[in-house]
Amino acid sequence: MSKSLKENPFCALFSSVEDAERFTSSIQSTKKDTSDVNCLTPQSQIEPSVIEKILLVSTRNHVQDFTYVLMNDSPSLTPETIDVVLFERLLLKDVENCIQNTRSKPNFNDRKLEAVGRKEVLIYLFEVYDRCWQYKETKDEVIDYIQSLVITNLITAFEQPEVFFDQNLNRQFRDLVFNNISTSQSLPEMLNKFLVKCNEHGEAIYLTVFKEISEEIKLKLSSSSLMNIDWTLLDIMDFYSSSPQIAPLLLECQSRLPGHQFQLSCLGGILSISCLPKDSHTQSEFFDQPSSQAPQYHKMTENSIGIAQKALNSRTYSIFMTLLKVSPEIKDKFLKWIENCLEANSGRAGIWHIQSEEIRNLAYVSDSFMVNLGAVMLKLASPFSSVPDDVKNLKILKVDPFYCSSYVAKHQNEIKGVYSGNLSKQTALVPTKEEENSESNSKNIPEFFSFTTTCFYLTHRALHLGVQVAFNMNIRKLRVKALLLPEMMRKYMEKKTSVFLAYRAAGFEPSLVDDVLQFLAATSLWLTQIALTPDDERLSPELKKISLIDLSDEKHSKSLLRFVPEFIVENLVEGIIAIKRYMAEAFTLSGEPYIKHFMSFIISFMGSPQWMNNPHLRAHLAECLETLMPSGKDNAGLVSGVRERLFVEHPLSPHLVTAIIHVFVSIEMTGQSVAFEEKFNYRRPMYEIMKFFWSIPEHRKQFIELANYALSNMESSKPPLFLRFVNLLINDAIFLLDEGLSYMSQIREYQTAKDSGEWNQLSAEQRTEREQNLRQMGYLARFHNMLGSRTIQTLLRLTKDIPGMFTHPTLIDRMSAMLNHFLAHLVGPKQRNLKVKDMEKYEFKPAEIVSDICTIYIHLSKEPEFCNAVCADDRSYSPELFNQACNVLMRIGRYSLKEDLEKFSVKVSEACAKRTEDGDLAALAPEEFIDPIMQQIMIDPVLLPSSRIIVDRQTIARHLLSDQTDPFNRQPLNMEEIISDEDLKTRIHDWLKERKQSSN
Repeated sequence: MSKSLKENPFCALFSSVEDAERFTSSIQSTKKDTSDVNCLTPQSQIEPSVIEKILLVSTRNHVQDFTYVLMNDSPSLTPETIDVVLFERLLLKDVENCIQNTRSKPNFNDRKLEAVGRKEVLIYLFEVYDRCWQYKETKDEVIDYIQSLVITNLITAFEQPEVFFDQNLNRQFRDLVFNNISTSQSLPEMLNKFLVKCNEHGEAIYLTVFKEISEEIKLKLSSSSLMNIDWTLLDIMDFYSSSPQIAPLLLECQSRLPGHQFQLSCLGGILSISCLPKDSHTQSEFFDQPSSQAPQYHKMTENSIGIAQKALNSRTYSIFMTLLKVSPEIKDKFLKWIENCLEANSGRAGIWHIQSEEIRNLAYVSDSFMVNLGAVMLKLASPFSSVPDDVKNLKILKVDPFYCSSYVAKHQNEIKGVYSGNLSKQTALVPTKEEENSESNSKNIPEFFSFTTTCFYLTHRALHLGVQVAFNMNIRKLRVKALLLPEMMRKYMEKKTSVFLAYRAAGFEPSLVDDVLQFLAATSLWLTQIALTPDDERLSPELKKISLIDLSDEKHSKSLLRFVPEFIVENLVEGIIAIKRYMAEAFTLSGEPYIKHFMSFIISFMGSPQWMNNPHLRAHLAECLETLMPSGKDNAGLVSGVRERLFVEHPLSPHLVTAIIHVFVSIEMTGQSVAFEEKFNYRRPMYEIMKFFWSIPEHRKQFIELANYALSNMESSKPPLFLRFVNLLINDAIFLLDEGLSYMSQIREYQTAKDSGEWNQLSAEQRTEREQNLRQMGYLARFHNMLGSRTIQTLLRLTKDIPGMFTHPTLIDRMSAMLNHFLAHLVGPKQRNLKVKDMEKYEFKPAEIVSDICTIYIHLSKEPEFCNAVCADDRSYSPELFNQACNVLMRIGRYSLKEDLEKFSVKVSEACAKRTEDGDLAALAPEEFIDPIMQQIMIDPVLLPSSRIIVDRQTIARHLLSDQTDPFNRQPLNMEEIISDEDLKTRIHDWLKERKQSSN
């Protein structure tokens, strides 16, 4: 062999004959390892000229009608010598001088001649492979043989780059991929064969060049925008994802990396492209100067953004699907990539309201990344989240609730299909002790979890960290700022409005809204099935129908819900509310098929603390329920009629009133410190819901039944639900109206000072501070006036049909005192302090409130004890009170109400005369007859067991409504524990009887 090599001119390319021998041996070895097509002499039926046209070479002179490279020194080109001729063509240096069959010197700028005179080894090999595709239908062995030789020579080029020392093979390979991946069908096939063949030899010679390409992809994606995407980059990533050998290059970020690092990966680069601003200091590239554009223009921009984002997310979804299917190992790596990404960015969920955007941007991935990840995960979840009419085929019931149990977290290395991160540490809907949440359910843990289960939880977590955080951080905050600071600098408002519109466009693309609604409907159905399943059983694939008995019976209190994280319900609630608020039309059209599932979930969980422990979360369900109510904006009343029937005909509708009252009470009894504004924000939608319910006869009947039950059980150890509800309504009315009137009085003082010129004496800084204070007070006055008015209107409706509830001894004094107090402020001398400019701006409607309060007086006037209670209020009642009120009613045209109030005033005057006599008796009564709290003669004295203090039954009953403790020592106490003092009661009544007889 050495002798023949010495005579070979190409031997000069090597430093020694020994190197040339080693290279020749490696080539022969490679050939022996190739497929049978390579090892055997190919049997060809095609003409030799076809081989020449594929290689663009010939060993013959004067070939007609064919531009080729003449290789006189090579053996005659036959199927048996293709390998030699091809290799010698690769090594040929003076290609241009060997081109034949041209009339003049070839112009290498001519694309037709470019392929013939190709000097770049890798490009030439690809073009040979590509030309073979023209003859694939012939199924000739020589075609397959030539393609296999191309692969062999590709491997040789990377294994022995010194053979082509004057060529930049990596650069050629990069150009080959970038220039042809989007247009050539043959290139992906060639590259796959190349990768497989390299892997068979156990060599990863390709890693460096593919790594360089992936780095370039990252760099280009980082500078891409939604409307300026190089789709070639995604075509390359499509190919990467289809190859088990190089797919890991897309999944570089693994565990223990900072959250924001995932954005720097190839997948992160795609996910980070959207219409959202890059950071908090950058304005969106869309919606420039939004105040100067018409709404129609913004709508057109949103449509364009939606089309582009949908196309991008569809391509990303395709890459995700390929990664899941290419091999079990890549599927595992990909799911771990998502798990680690969500875990590393889990801090996004709890920091949006306390950390600055700058810190968030440095620590975690962008909103664009996480919102898009959620959108793509929704597409992955689509096959199992559809809710067909045929409920026998519900794939959502395959989602395993044990996935988030602490047992699974402790044994995830032993159980296949677990990508749960720290989900077991998330707050569950029904929190339990650690030991209860662990070993006791190990028998129900499967050997592996399905992709359906994994995808369900990963999708919810992506939505929780993406859409929910992004919109809480930007849309809700922007709305509040716009409300509080309407005179902010135009530039600032332009930027913020632009951001608002960008987030709305990103989060409410129509197909995304459809996917969200479908997924949330499936989640609703799944949650109700989980609630019905005891924690020692597995979730049944058969659908169980929930009934009213299930809602009243606590036998399922230990259900599988103790493994379900709260954030799943947060996603459900926030998603429904956001879509209805910002895409009302889409919610009406796309959401209609899912309304019944949302309704079932809300009714089941809103009033069921045994199924959802967090009262704040249940209060959010009330806001969610409000979105399902019919509105005047629904199409031609058709949807409105369907919705209204649903509130009556739904199988669980008889529980609606109980559920809303239960959550109204629960938010007060949390045992936690709840800011007043937060509490009343929770209750705001509840007032609207109760107003709607009151208009439906079936639901009004439920209110009355609950009131009658309460009246029959007023002294139960656990105060009846409706009694607690009414007590809180009175508390709310007192607080809200008091605060509202106080703010109106302060606003008057500020306006008077400003109008008098007093502010002109202040410095600019002081005037600015006063203006800000006035705006803040205006916002607070509006908030309290609006909710106070709704509270009074709720009392107005209830007192008409349920007067006995409000005139019961437990509530009558507080009810009468409240009415007297506010009527005195609104019609008495103090009313002048409430007269401000622009009352409508502050939602202050004193005439309406006076009318409502007077109507409530009339509703309760049939009870004699109410008249006594009104005149017993020494703080606010005066003989002139109702005369002043009648004057106001006359001015506002409420003549009929004025006449009724005058009649009521007469009854009150008579009661006052009688009370004067009783007051004289109290002054003469023995001290032991006097209630220590109210300082009045006791009617029904009772002994408090722990403090041993005697009080009137009515007094302690009223106290226990809001505080279940002994008022003298704070020990726990309920009405069943108090002890009647019959002896003292008899002595009091005998004394009263004796005094009255003596006075007569």
